[in-house]
Amino acid sequence: MKLLLVTYYTETGHTKRMAEEIGEGAERLGVEAEAKRIEECGLNDLVEADGIVIGSPTYFSNVSWRVKKLIDESIALYRKRRQLTDKVGGCFTSSGTRRDGKDCIRMLELAFGLHHKMKMIPGIIRASGDREEEVSKMCQQYGMKVARQILS
Repeated sequence: MKLLLVTYYTETGHTKRMAEEIGEGAERLGVEAEAKRIEECGLNDLVEADGIVIGSPTYFSNVSWRVKKLIDESIALYRKRRQLTDKVGGCFTSSGTRRDGKDCIRMLELAFGLHHKMKMIPGIIRASGDREEEVSKMCQQYGMKVARQILS
């Protein structure tokens, strides 16, 4: 069975809820999903997964330092036979404003996806004021989109 790793950092719980919903969407299509806090995620988890989706709250238009730490550590996988190349990738953020969220997503797509040459699915943003039902639907649809790419 194919595995999607959804790793995230959260302060308020918004990013965690998004991660769980993304995982649910992937599981609907038969892809096993594991939602894991970034602090518990190691480089081996990235290597073993068929797809990786990373989530972060947006802080001043950027990712949290904990998420950036994992991305920085992933240089070891790049140097060691570029182990993430061609894996399916994605990203998501919970942000105060959509504008700041777009900057955060851009950073995740560049720092993680582009440099590792992953097959990135454009990221999604939850902004303050978004209705929970809409966020849930968006996240599940995103999980299914990632799963389709993993299964193709």
